[in-house]
Formats: sequence, structure tokens, C-alpha cells
Amino acid sequence: MGIHKLRGLEYLVAAVDDGSFSAAARRLGVATPSVHRLVQALEAELGVALIDRSAQPLRPTPYAMGYVERARGLLAELRELDASLQDQSQAPRGTISLAADSVAREYLLPTMVSAFHARFPDIEIHIMEAGSVRDLARLGTDLLMQSGWPPPQDAVLRTLAESRWLVVATPTYWTRHGQPLQPSDLAQHRCALYRTPFGEVLRRWVFQRDGQKEAVDVEGWLVSDNRSVLDGPLLAGQVVARVNDLSIRSKLADGSLQPVLLDWTGLHAPPISLVVKRSLTRQPRVRAWIDFAAEQAKQLAQERLPGGLPPVRPSERPDWWRRRVSAGPRSPGR
Repeated sequence: MGIHKLRGLEYLVAAVDDGSFSAAARRLGVATPSVHRLVQALEAELGVALIDRSAQPLRPTPYAMGYVERARGLLAELRELDASLQDQSQAPRGTISLAADSVAREYLLPTMVSAFHARFPDIEIHIMEAGSVRDLARLGTDLLMQSGWPPPQDAVLRTLAESRWLVVATPTYWTRHGQPLQPSDLAQHRCALYRTPFGEVLRRWVFQRDGQKEAVDVEGWLVSDNRSVLDGPLLAGQVVARVNDLSIRSKLADGSLQPVLLDWTGLHAPPISLVVKRSLTRQPRVRAWIDFAAEQAKQLAQERLPGGLPPVRPSERPDWWRRRVSAGPRSPGR
């Protein structure tokens, strides 16, 4: 099999996964006509159309669906084969690819990757945005790091750290609007609303104290699936937010955000999770990242703020997750 055919297979899979030739070209860092040309050459060699160009987004023709899936698997095996050459010395070197959701990418990884490179300078790290996808096979990366429970899939799952929900706002917000004394008081506040990759808007916040549960349905004027977007009005003193405590340590330390309802435990707080391709778990470069991420997460959890609260226990998955995710592998999700 020639190198050009392998490149054609790569371009074919990218066009299907990204939905257009131009989107595939942008991700691959090549010109759009190059993607067109090699896919057309592949179709000419096989004597069959592989992509339905009338569909938006692009999709395989009915008789090419199995071909595309096998091509995806072949490309993944070739990447592993190339990487294995770099791992033969058992020294952590080579390249790892990591997908991450917005919480991991924006609040955890910036400091982690710097420290990782200082310890393992021979490992090259490729980080990509996971978007709404939480299935490692679809992402095509070695690892996935996320806040939340990954959907069932053929991969190794490791919980790096449990988290605690904190209800926070700026001190000026609490001065203007008053602090809630019990969870039901949050119904009187405008809250930042997070939308999960499954489309679920988390409006119901559930709390527990001394065995008593209290749920409150909150409302707000902004809904987003990206934490940093919600942080804008939060830090501007416009809204209240429920956030992962491991992601806001610096804002708690400098007083930018002030937590309330600390005598209540917010239920269903998502853990920081790492998903690893099963076939790569023993490769030194991947093992180095797994162990390092666990070490960093443990240190972060030990330094969590505010201090003096009860230990964080593993959280049960919420009802919406059980209904929409736990049934088994499905469309993109967290």
C-alpha cells in the first residue's frame, strides 16, 4: 500500500468525521483541494463513490460505511505502530494525543502540561478540544481528560479526583442581593446554567445536610456548555454559579469569589476523569501521563479550598445521566 493511499484514507476519514472537505483540511493543516484530490483518487482506484457529496454534513455512501470504519481502525493501528518504535527503549518519549473538555483544558491543563514537560522533555503533547464528544474511539486520541462521568466505552477509565460543588458569586454580588441561607433561597437569584454535551441544562441543584435532601430549580439568563463563558458574568458580579471546587482555587484564594451554603453538600458533583485507550496503557509515554496526572490531581485535591470542610466522597451519578448515558455507547456525550 503506497503512502499516497494511506494519506487518501486519512483524508477520507477526516472528511467524514468533520462533515466537510474544508473542515477536514483545516484540522489536518492542508489545502482543501488536496483533500478533494486524494479522496477522488481513492474513489477512482476503487471504482466506487465513497462519499455522498449531496449530504450536509458529508457522509459515506451506504456501501462505503464499513470501508470507512475499517480505514479508521487501520489508521489508528498505524499510529500505534509508529509510536511503538519510540517506546522500545522503555524511556518516556514520543507523542501523546489528549482530548479535553472545557473544564480540564482551561482550568487544569495549563499548569499541568508545563510541569509535565519539565519532567518529561522528550514527550510531545498534542491537545485538542473534545467538544461534545466523550467517546475515545470517535475522538481518535490516546486519552481524554474531562470533568464528569464518561459514557460506557471500550477504554480504561481512571478517576483522578473527586470534586465538590460550590455555590459562588462575587462579594459585591452577595452584598447587593444577600446571601442565601438555605438552598431554596437560590430560586430568587439569577444563576449561570450549564448545558451538558447531551443537551441537558442543569437547572435542578440538589443539596443534602444531616440526611435531609433539598432540591431547587434555578433560573438564569445565560446557558452555555463552556465554563469560561459562564465565568464572564460570574466574575462581573451578575450571576451566581455552581462550580467544581478544583477549578476555582485561585479565585477563592484571592477573594474574587465567595462560597455560600457551606453547611450543605451539593450532590452529583462530577469527578475529574481520565479515559485511556486500552492498548496504550503500558506504553511508557502514556503511562507517564497517567501517573503524572494522578499525582497532580491528588495534590490539587489536598490543597482544595475552603478548608475545614468534611472530606469529599465519591458522588453518585445524577438521574439525568443514568437516563441518557448509562444505557451504553451512543452519540457524542460526556
